[in-house]
Amino acid sequence: MPRRPDSGQIDLGEIFRRVQQEMLAQLSVGRLFEHASTAGAATEHHWLQLFDRYLPKRYRSAPAFVIDSTGRRSRQIDIAIFDNLYTPPLFPHSAGLHLPAESVYAVFEVKPTFSRQWLRDAAEKAASVRCLHRTSVSVIGRSATNPPPIIAGLLATTSVWAPDTFATNLRRSRQHLNIGCCLEHDSFEDNRISSPDNSLVFFIIRLLDRLRAMGTAPAIDWSSYFK
Repeated sequence: MPRRPDSGQIDLGEIFRRVQQEMLAQLSVGRLFEHASTAGAATEHHWLQLFDRYLPKRYRSAPAFVIDSTGRRSRQIDIAIFDNLYTPPLFPHSAGLHLPAESVYAVFEVKPTFSRQWLRDAAEKAASVRCLHRTSVSVIGRSATNPPPIIAGLLATTSVWAPDTFATNLRRSRQHLNIGCCLEHDSFEDNRISSPDNSLVFFIIRLLDRLRAMGTAPAIDWSSYFK
């Protein structure tokens, strides 16, 4: 007997597969219209829309630079996920959003493909954030703790590697990246790799779980920024 539409049962895996197919279709159509110089920005926009749709509102995502209280600045990050409740951007200027390092949960590079070159570039940009100094002070009901490590990853539509060699090449090349998504192939988290048909749902669920495990962004010692 056919299941009624109001039966209260839905196929979550199929929903995410449809979202993945929709995003791939949008990126594919966009490539027909966009100039090479604007294609990267358009791809970033699609990923930002995805994060805005699925991440809790305590998080915000945007292209940004990351700075610390000593005045050091990271390389420009394609997408930073940062605290949206307690930590204001220090310099929301037209030259680029500047975020205090304490507010950053994760950083991602958005590239056209997965390759050794782009994995290495993503790792180098992540290192420019991870090396920044992060302060932390006690807050009501919680003692000061060391800030958790910042998540880093790569987001891409396709890969230079064939499907049957993707997992092997990725494990050899992922540098110090924690998580990433290749829409047409697989996603990864550390040494775990998804299958192609569920790469997006794997990425979103594992990212949400890692963000949850990080808790709340550390309370900034604002006095350090004005010394």
